[in-house]
Amino acid sequence: MGRPPVGESSEVEVTVTREMTARLFDREVHPVYGTAWMVRHVEESGRLVLEPYLDADEDATGYRIELTHERPGRVGDHLTVRARVVAAGPRECVTEHEVVGPTGLIGRARFVQRYMRRGGFSA
Repeated sequence: MGRPPVGESSEVEVTVTREMTARLFDREVHPVYGTAWMVRHVEESGRLVLEPYLDADEDATGYRIELTHERPGRVGDHLTVRARVVAAGPRECVTEHEVVGPTGLIGRARFVQRYMRRGGFSA
């Protein structure tokens, strides 16, 4: 059972597209980087840092996420989503994230993933 060391990091690079804007009820409510997309990119960067340490019969699932927008990301902005392990134990891995764009810090997050048996959600 491998675990990523504290300080291990990963990055996801994205460019904000019109499809990534804040949308509710299938319509755009704000023409900026949406929370749902930020959550997705935080989860992806967190998964990247954890995945190399999973055993063949092991997986992980998102357990808790806290996210804060600091400023808007605009369509066309190139963003870097950085994940850094702050705790890793036998049951879970905790990462902290920064989403950085051309105007500075766009958002920050804390993501907890819990370890589980591979295929644990299969029917």
